[in-house]
Amino acid sequence: MDAGLTLAKLIGPIAAATIVTVFWFALMWRGHRTEKARGKPTWQYEVGLFGYIAAVTLFAYLRLGSASTSGLDLFGTALAAEGLGIGVAYTLLHAFVQSRGRPWSERAFPVVASLFLVGVVFATVLTT
Repeated sequence: MDAGLTLAKLIGPIAAATIVTVFWFALMWRGHRTEKARGKPTWQYEVGLFGYIAAVTLFAYLRLGSASTSGLDLFGTALAAEGLGIGVAYTLLHAFVQSRGRPWSERAFPVVASLFLVGVVFATVLTT
């Protein structure tokens, strides 16, 4: 009988996806700091951002309807999930921290939308 997805099967692909995500995030942070200093983003920043988004989107498009059984599938799934986590964290930070001091009329939609996004993510976790 197949034991399913054990920790031994999951740890390698998830660790590799985390390493890639942290490396990408560090490069994006450096690009962001350079953008603040120079006033415009560097080409590496833009290529990195759009490359990461394109890779995750392509993987999700090609593998959305099939089971993730190989190490590469698990790696792509973990990378996509970590990308979604970064997106959710950014929307929460933008809605609650970076927009502080603005009128409530400007903050209402981002706050509600970010809380809705968090609810959708938790609902998908609880229903699968």
